[in-house]
Formats: sequence, structure tokens, C-alpha cells
Amino acid sequence: MKVFRKILWWQWLVAAGAVVGLVAGFFVGNRAANSPYTSSAEVLMTGQGDPTQVDSAYSSNQYVNQRMSTYAQIASSAQVTGPAARALGTDSTTLATEITAAVEGDTTVLSLAVTGPTPETAQHKAFAVTRSFIDAATRLETNPGGSSRVVVNVITDPVLPPARSVPPMWLLLIGGAIGGAVLGGLTALLLTWLYPQRYVLKRQSDEESMELVAQAS
Repeated sequence: MKVFRKILWWQWLVAAGAVVGLVAGFFVGNRAANSPYTSSAEVLMTGQGDPTQVDSAYSSNQYVNQRMSTYAQIASSAQVTGPAARALGTDSTTLATEITAAVEGDTTVLSLAVTGPTPETAQHKAFAVTRSFIDAATRLETNPGGSSRVVVNVITDPVLPPARSVPPMWLLLIGGAIGGAVLGGLTALLLTWLYPQRYVLKRQSDEESMELVAQAS
């Protein structure tokens, strides 16, 4: 206990800053190392009407526009994740959580984004999901004994996301501890500047304390 009494308040503040910086460095390093990569593809949904009918093209396009939200939901359904997961050798439930489908504005373009632990894995999964989605959408829109009412074309292949440069964990820990200690030291200096009577950097000796008491009385 005597050892702790000899530690000045500003030393506690610097030590606390170092600990907080150490924790922050670990958190940043852990998030950066485990952050997934995303590979995206774009597919164009086009209606295929009957060429013998005048308003067939307009009607087919209207049909596709009305079903774009449905196509987005199909992207993460078992109709897509099942075949894609078998091709990838993974679990369809897990794959469904890694897929995000969104309609590009007021168009018939659907964006398919798939995440993975590495850039190559994300792109590989995105290719499998895109192929499976095209097959599923075509089957869904094909009348028995007829042709598909919708044609799905890939306008942007799944891209390879750039690799991130993550500093080693030990460097982040050291940097965080040093940064926290410096911040704690600056806080101590600020307190002594704002409240010089209350916060002093140097411990007073017994003689100095007695002299201050005598002056006060």
C-alpha cells in the first residue's frame, strides 16, 4: 500500500491512458483483421414479350419493374443459396447471411454483393451466387412448356476487392499504449494549468506542508 501512496496522481492518469490506448489498439486491430471483403456483380433483368403483340414489350417491362423487389428477395433464398452452397462446399444458411441484393434506383438492374474472409473467396462466392441467381430467376419465370418471360444478363462481373494493408497487432498495441500515455500526460498538464492549487505535479515534502499550514493559520 505504501508503494501505491507514493505514486502521484498524474502518474495514475498516464497509466490509465496507456491502458485505454492498449485496449483501443487491440479493438482496432481485431476489427481490421476480421473485417470481411465484399465482391459485387450487377445483373440486368429484361422482359421478354411476344413479338406478335404490339404492346408486348411495354407489358413485359412493366412486369419486370413490378417484380424487382421480389428478385432481390430471391437472391438470398434457398433457391439460390442451395445450389451455390453445394458448388462452394459450404452451408447454405451461412451463405444466405453473406448475400445482399439491392435494386439500382428506378431501374431493372440488380446488385448482388457477397462477403468473404479474403478477396479471392468473396469473388469466388459472388460468381457462384450470380450463376445460381440467373438459373433460379429463369426457372421461376419460365412457363411450363414455354420460354422464360425474363432474360437475365450479367452487365458487371463480380469484382476482386482490393486487399487491405493491416499493421501487425503488436504495432497497434504499442502505438495505442504510447498514444494513450501521451494523452494522459497532456490531460495532467492541462489540469495543472487550469487548477494549479489543486493539481500539482510534484509531491510536497513534510516541511513544505507544515509551512503552508503555518501560513494559513
